[in-house]
Amino acid sequence: MDELWGAQRFLNEWPEFTGKKVVFSSHLTAQLEELQSRREWQKIALLASGDPGFFGISNTLVKLLREADVRIYPGLSSLQIAFARVSLPWHDAVLTSVHARPLIELIGLARRHAKLGILTDPGNNPTVISSQLIAAGIPDCRAIVCENLGMPNEKITDSSLSLISKQSFAPLNVMILIQDPNVLSPCKSRNDDAYEHQSGLITKRDVRLIALDRLELMPDSFAWDIGAGSGAVAIEMAELAWQGQVFAIEKSPIQIEFIRRNKSGFGALNLNIIPGEAPQALTGLPVPQAVFIGGSGGKIVEILEFLLQLEGLDCRLVANFTLLENLNQAMHWFDTRKIDAELTACSFSYGQKVGKGTRLNPINPVYILSAHINQKGVS
Repeated sequence: MDELWGAQRFLNEWPEFTGKKVVFSSHLTAQLEELQSRREWQKIALLASGDPGFFGISNTLVKLLREADVRIYPGLSSLQIAFARVSLPWHDAVLTSVHARPLIELIGLARRHAKLGILTDPGNNPTVISSQLIAAGIPDCRAIVCENLGMPNEKITDSSLSLISKQSFAPLNVMILIQDPNVLSPCKSRNDDAYEHQSGLITKRDVRLIALDRLELMPDSFAWDIGAGSGAVAIEMAELAWQGQVFAIEKSPIQIEFIRRNKSGFGALNLNIIPGEAPQALTGLPVPQAVFIGGSGGKIVEILEFLLQLEGLDCRLVANFTLLENLNQAMHWFDTRKIDAELTACSFSYGQKVGKGTRLNPINPVYILSAHINQKGVS
C-alpha cells in the first residue's frame, strides 16, 4: 500500500504504516479529485467508518474513477449497529441521512413511515431534528439516539422526541424514530381554523382538496402559489411536493405575516415566501411544474402571458375565481390559444345549528379552471 487516506482519528489507528498518510480535508470532493491524476501502479487505501456504500464515500469515488479502479470493503453500518443495540429489526425501516441534506426530506419521510434510521450531522443533530419534527406536527413518539457506537464511551438514549429536543449529544451519533403507524399522515387537508388567517380570507378546505387534486403534484415538483393569501394552499402543496420547492407569491404585508406564521407552525421548510405582485414578482423563479392562482389582482391575462413565455414551461395550471369577469377573461385567453381547460363550479353548504335543528349555510361559489400548458400552448 502506497498511501493511506482518511480522517485523522482513523489514521491514528495505523501507527505501523510507514507510507504517506493523507488527512481528509473539509473540501473532500475536491481532494478526492486528485486521485484522477494518480499513477496506475499506485495503491491507495481510503479509510471510512461503517459501510461506505451507504450515504458514504464510495458513491463519490465511483463517479470520479472507473468502477474497475475501485474496490469497496464494507463494514457494519452505524445504523445496523444502532438497531442491534436496542434489539429492533430493521428490515421494515426506512434509512436516510440528513448530512448536508434538507430536513424537509426527513419530515416527508416521517409523515409516511413509522420506523426511521437517521444518519445525523453536527448541524442537523438529534436536538435540531426533534425540534423540527415536532414543529412540523409529527406526534411525539419514541426516539433513540446512539452516540459513539463501538467506542468505550458508547451511550444509548432511549427516550421521546419531546425530551430529545431538550438535550445535547456527542458529535458522532445516529438516531432511530419509532412511530405508531396508525397516526401517520403524509399530507393533510386541515380545517380552515387550523391556519391563522384574516376572517373569511382563506381558500376553503373542500375547494383546496379539488384544486390540489387538479394540480397533480409530484413529490419533487417545483410549484408556484400566486396570490397565496394566508398560505393554506401553499403549505398543503409543500407537503405533497415534499422533495421539491413551493413558492408563495403575495403582495399584502398582512397576508405575508400570516404565511410566515403558518409556515413556522406546520414546519413547511420547502415553502419559499416571495413578497410582491404578479407577474413582476415571478421574474427569476425556477420554472414550475405546477401553478396555482388563488388571486390575480385583476391581472390574470398578464400572469398567463408571463407563464407562457417561460423557457421550457410544461406544467399543470389551476386557477380559482370568485368574480365572473376574471373567469371570463381567463376562459377567453384559453380559447384564443386553443388550450383545453376544464371548468368546475364548486358550491358548498355547511350544516349550522339553529335551535334544535340544522340548516345549510351556503358559501359563495368558486370556479376552478385547470389545464396543462406549455410554450406551444398545446394542452
